[in-house]
Amino acid sequence: MNLERFWFTATESKVYVALLRLSPATGYAVAREAGLARANAYSALETMTTRGVVTRLPGRPTQFVAEDPATLVGRLGQESQRDLEQLARQLATVERRREGPLAPAVELLSDRPAVLERVGACARAAREELLAVVGPWVPELFRDLAGPRRSRTVLRVLSLGSPAPAGALVRPVSAPDIESYWGGLPIAVVADRRRAVCAVASGNGATGVATEHPAVVPFVRHLLRRELASAAAQHVP
Repeated sequence: MNLERFWFTATESKVYVALLRLSPATGYAVAREAGLARANAYSALETMTTRGVVTRLPGRPTQFVAEDPATLVGRLGQESQRDLEQLARQLATVERRREGPLAPAVELLSDRPAVLERVGACARAAREELLAVVGPWVPELFRDLAGPRRSRTVLRVLSLGSPAPAGALVRPVSAPDIESYWGGLPIAVVADRRRAVCAVASGNGATGVATEHPAVVPFVRHLLRRELASAAAQHVP
């Protein structure tokens, strides 16, 4: 069970699942159930208590209760939506002024055809590195994201389900989990550390942004690298 995509450490993820099985339970019982050292389990319990994910019960010995899964998922969805809304506000304030042919800009993409066209163009233009997170909701992009491609191009693609682009890492994730985390079905690419397109799809629609802004592209690339590293660490075929 993967909670690490939702701001849990690997240890916290194990502790929450173990406590969910046992609640209420002592830290010792949780550590034993999770296969962790007691010090690590107690440290994770303290951190999650502070975050409200775990509740400490009064009395001795000290026992803990895990937050209800439905409540936890709802809260994580709200937090993710707030983060996406904050990013959207920040992107909207970027001045779209061109003082020369290479001046950076952020282009708003208001529909699915525009998103697909810009993602495909970004992927085809990559010469050194192409990072992408997509899913089975955009089969139109599979050809542009499939490997192998140019011998010197580093190509790393994560698909959150099947079917997927050829050569992509595949991590099956349920649609509700994806939408609660991303605020929609994600479509994100970064090419050559210079240009990025990120969007969310919903039904037959999609909205997003395309940019070469030097303050935005590294941020998007960092997020994609984290997603790709997390998927690779799980050894998903």
